[in-house]
Amino acid sequence: MTRIYAFYVLSAAGVACFTVVDVVYFQTIGYSLAFVGIMTSAFSVALAATELPFAVLFDRYSNKLALQIGNFVRIAAFSLFFLNLSPEMLITAQVLAGIAVAALSGTSNALIINQIPTPDAKAIARMFGRLEYLGGAAAILAGLLGLWLFHIKPEFIWLGAIGLYAVATLVVFSFKDVDTAVDRIPWKRYVRDSLGVVQGPYTLVYIVTNACAVAPFLLWQVKFDMVSLGFIFVGFFVMNMTALVAPFFLRFIKVSAGRVALLASLNVVATILFAFFNQPVLIVASFLIHVGLQILQTIVVAGLFHERISNEYRATSESLVSMADSLIVAVVAPVTMILGDVWGVEWAITSSCALYALCVLLLLAGPMRRSQRQPRILEAS
Repeated sequence: MTRIYAFYVLSAAGVACFTVVDVVYFQTIGYSLAFVGIMTSAFSVALAATELPFAVLFDRYSNKLALQIGNFVRIAAFSLFFLNLSPEMLITAQVLAGIAVAALSGTSNALIINQIPTPDAKAIARMFGRLEYLGGAAAILAGLLGLWLFHIKPEFIWLGAIGLYAVATLVVFSFKDVDTAVDRIPWKRYVRDSLGVVQGPYTLVYIVTNACAVAPFLLWQVKFDMVSLGFIFVGFFVMNMTALVAPFFLRFIKVSAGRVALLASLNVVATILFAFFNQPVLIVASFLIHVGLQILQTIVVAGLFHERISNEYRATSESLVSMADSLIVAVVAPVTMILGDVWGVEWAITSSCALYALCVLLLLAGPMRRSQRQPRILEAS
């Protein structure tokens, strides 16, 4: 388990090394928010198109190979970003990055969740909380590295990411494939059972929750950069410190559809406040609240979703969800960035409110209406 955690931490650090300033980086080298939105859309389409094949590879054939492919492709993508040969090559790099994330995102979560002896909603949510702790701590340190590299030379952020992912790749070589019964399940039954996941009561809510924060998370750098470049790290630090602190509040959150609806409703308010506040202190405070609420909403919904999934279908089920929310992001991201160019960052950020409202409507029409489960209290990690 230690090596799995090490891989997760190195991966989180590799991402943080460039995401601390990536949108500002593309603006620095002369690209508009609309172009960044197009790149994000290309990333999301590639992710959606390749998510399921990698999940099947992970579940039925080789856990290790899926992760190795993802790391190698991601390093190739970072190399193209570093070279910055043309707009077309940047979009190609985003496509490769999408393929890499398809190989790594759902599979990484599945690899960790599959280690839980009794994977009920409570235990799974605690594990997601622990991952938030680890990822947040790694991201803060790697974000400092990325900001320092950006200050030296903007494109050096990609070299930092390459180095961290190279080490993560070495860790993967030490893994052993986990044998499951899934490779003995006939394909027809495997496909039928996997598709049965989409009929679960929390599937649509999980899909939309994952896509909800796309606008604030795409534009937070632009918002903080309106104050200063150094203020961007304040936002990055707040975002990742919140990831460390937010799981503590799980002890006060009941595992129920009603609590998810409450978190989504509060997120609407927090998103609007973050969009329109201009004073630095209020920007930080509203961003902190929004990030914390988003983390809690995601963790609780993930626990409810994964509770009904067996280990044999874990990566496939996660990938079906990721594939769907990536398609939503592929549409929402360019629209959001165009809104940012035309109407301003404030109105672009508030576009996420529609997705939070959709979460509430889905809960009112589904789990909150028919669920008979008794709420349970989550314990902190």
